[in-house]
Amino acid sequence: MTRKRLEEAAEAYRDAAEELRDWQPIVKAARWRRFEDVKAIFTDADNVNGYVVFDFRNNRYRLITVIHYVKTIEGKPTKGHIYIRSFLTHKEYNDPKKWDPFRRKK
Repeated sequence: MTRKRLEEAAEAYRDAAEELRDWQPIVKAARWRRFEDVKAIFTDADNVNGYVVFDFRNNRYRLITVIHYVKTIEGKPTKGHIYIRSFLTHKEYNDPKKWDPFRRKK
């Protein structure tokens, strides 16, 4: 998880800052193996074209992520990772080109 990106979002969208801070320890402690595990905790999360989208402030904002789920390799579980791609307003979310600044550069 990229804390810097979340801090930038909290600074830019102060009305979502507390919710973003509350979200972080839950995600950090999670060991999700599939999307259904995410959905069990964050019922408003959506799986869209390979991204997991979290809603904040009653859909006012969307956090776009890529999750590498926990897997078992040679009998040992991996940690899993969540990558923050962008934090968007509801209006910005309607433009999928804004979802992943890293993919656009390729």
